[in-house]
Amino acid sequence: MRATAVVVVLFFIFQSAVAQNKGDSSLQVREEDGGSVAVRTTNGVLNQGSSLKRTWYVLDDQKAPAALDHAGVFPLLDEKEKLQYIMPVGIVSPKQAISAVELRYVLFDVWGQRLRTLSVTQLADSSTHIDFRGSNKWVALESEVSQLVTVVSFVARVRTAEGGVWTFDAGRVVPQLQDLGLNVLPADLIPDEQRIINPGLIYWTYSSKDGEAVKAAGVLRP
Repeated sequence: MRATAVVVVLFFIFQSAVAQNKGDSSLQVREEDGGSVAVRTTNGVLNQGSSLKRTWYVLDDQKAPAALDHAGVFPLLDEKEKLQYIMPVGIVSPKQAISAVELRYVLFDVWGQRLRTLSVTQLADSSTHIDFRGSNKWVALESEVSQLVTVVSFVARVRTAEGGVWTFDAGRVVPQLQDLGLNVLPADLIPDEQRIINPGLIYWTYSSKDGEAVKAAGVLRP
């Protein structure tokens, strides 16, 4: 009976430890309004019948040499180029002098499925705020921006003024995102290849007479 009581006590102690370790208090998740899911395109406004709002989740790692705030992405139509872009925003506040910082943005659709992971780096000797607005932009397909509902942003790497490099821990980040109902694995936090998309061109490959694959030059769509 006494042995049974000891086992029960140990069980509850173990359960309590698991519950305490499930949440990482040093990795804070903040939710921000990312605006309406309605997207202006060259063919009109998509999703205008939806009341959904985009959600920006900002992961602020207390262990990082820099804090992150008001970070996310939004679609922007360049009417002159007739191209759709994804634009990043974010404010980095160094906790010490730094020389470079990398932000990553993980994009998800309404079902919590990952669309793309983007990365942007700024080289700046700074101990004050660094604004990532307008620091970069990525060409996107209308299908991407129309499906974009959730964005997760976090500081991926920081180079301090002394030359040290801090890197985020995927093992701590992934569980936080999964708790938000997002389908994500550690590999999904790796930035996708930066694609160059020209909607006015069609590309194809074909086999030449000698059997070698040849990538043809693009042809304009009619």
